[in-house]
Amino acid sequence: MGSANLAAIVFALSSLPAFAIARMLRRSPPRRDAALDAHGAGKARLDRRLAGLMEAVGVIGLAAAAGLWWAGDDRGRATLVVVAMVVLVNAMIVAVLLSIFAARRKARSRP
Repeated sequence: MGSANLAAIVFALSSLPAFAIARMLRRSPPRRDAALDAHGAGKARLDRRLAGLMEAVGVIGLAAAAGLWWAGDDRGRATLVVVAMVVLVNAMIVAVLLSIFAARRKARSRP
């Protein structure tokens, strides 16, 4: 097994936690009383948004694994794949942070 195949396997395995986190976020929360419904609805909406973003991170990891497998021992291709993955994962981190900050702003503005 070449080093490129090993790197592809590592990238594929490292994407699994993102899918696990997305699954945990998608679980339906327990029923709340009527006074907390607004808060519960906002949290559920944020959880769904974050779950979608975490699934996107997992897909990026799998795409990076496929890209590294495709690149093989070609350093130029491998560098291109890794740079693309880093840019995309960082974009997902920014999207997660913006989602959290927006949810906090909405929560503060509620009475």
